[in-house]
Amino acid sequence: MGSGRWRAGRGRRATFALSALGGVFLAVGAALGWVVPRLPQRALAIGGLRGVLAGSGVDAGGYLGADITALAVIIAVVIGFNATTLQIAGQTHSLVLVRAILLSLTPFILCWSAATSVALLYFLAPPVYIAQLWQMLCWFAAVVVLMFAYLWDLPWRLSGQYVGLWAIRGLARRPINQWESLDGFSALQTSISAASARGDLGTVRAVTAVLGPFLAETRDAKAEAENTYERGRYRALKNLLSGSAQNAALAPNAVSYSLGYVVAGVLLQACAVGHLMDDGDHDLLSGLFRAFKGTPERVSPLWTGTRHALCRAREGDEAYLLRYWRSHRAWPADDPRRVSDVAEGLVWLHAGCRRELRANLAPAAADAEAVQLLLDLYRDIATHLAPQVARQRADRGPRRTPDLLLNLLDRVHTTALRSWPDGEMESGRVSLVNAYEARRKELATLFGQQR
Repeated sequence: MGSGRWRAGRGRRATFALSALGGVFLAVGAALGWVVPRLPQRALAIGGLRGVLAGSGVDAGGYLGADITALAVIIAVVIGFNATTLQIAGQTHSLVLVRAILLSLTPFILCWSAATSVALLYFLAPPVYIAQLWQMLCWFAAVVVLMFAYLWDLPWRLSGQYVGLWAIRGLARRPINQWESLDGFSALQTSISAASARGDLGTVRAVTAVLGPFLAETRDAKAEAENTYERGRYRALKNLLSGSAQNAALAPNAVSYSLGYVVAGVLLQACAVGHLMDDGDHDLLSGLFRAFKGTPERVSPLWTGTRHALCRAREGDEAYLLRYWRSHRAWPADDPRRVSDVAEGLVWLHAGCRRELRANLAPAAADAEAVQLLLDLYRDIATHLAPQVARQRADRGPRRTPDLLLNLLDRVHTTALRSWPDGEMESGRVSLVNAYEARRKELATLFGQQR
């Protein structure tokens, strides 16, 4: 199974640097207090460290008392701040995320415990060497640095991207039919649906941007080998999509657009494990469209997000279709899951969008918008996905991807025409045929020039 990538921005790099500095202070302090006093006198003289073995000659009680008091204040500040953080995590994401945030506090707690324990011991049995006072100074600095590292990292721990990446790491280690029993599964649903309800577009976008690529790339070897319907896998994918779509009807259109990235990932993963989207008895999309009932204005953003995810690069990453084809390159060339099943799934999604439009709009307006959805898909395949494929060929040599792309356009078009309602919107059918021929010619020209 695949796994997500942890992206370290400036904030994360600062956290890593502070944590490393805290580790250095700990190591230096331990060396001064416990290693240096045991070195031979000659080695100390050569290293210029003989002075650290001199008797302290001072009353260290006041110094150690101030050190212990400061350490107590630091732990009180962190615990108070952490209580608010855990409350936010539980309310805005999921209670299961609280455990992960508590685990991130472990380095600071261990360092604080060690520094406090040694300070108390030195307070009861006064230090013999000056080096031991320097040890406490270094360890106090380590506690302060690790406190800042933890507090600096908290915004990241509360972000949608962290929630998504933390959740999919658990999913990546288990087969799909076991996903529903995992904490990460419920965290993903809760995060997206709760953020949709409060209009938190940033969290919705961050979580879906992590979840979508994971679904497009991850591999369940056993499920792919079986390549057939299995209820556990079906329920996991369906409920992941349906649970994420809760509250989408009341949220801004941007939420529906971001959900399109999850739809694209579910579509590709369903094809990979052998569950066709157009299985009338086990429709993966029924819960999604149930959440959109009575809001036809959400249909176009949903479709737009889906086609953008499949065909367009986002923030420097490859389109989902390219990820999907690359991660399954070992399949036989004629495996229907490469192209045919994907096209069937896209047309089934389009049919659901059209039904939703016709249930809430005038037939002519609904049909016109439904035709435009397919025209937009054809355009994205030719103008956004094809250039990515062309760049791959230029950088990495000839590949079968251009053939897959041409076959995808052909298959989507023929499947759409085959499922077109008889006697309805004939002008739309003509527009679709004309657009297909034009886009097909563009692709043939683009890839023909590279031969």
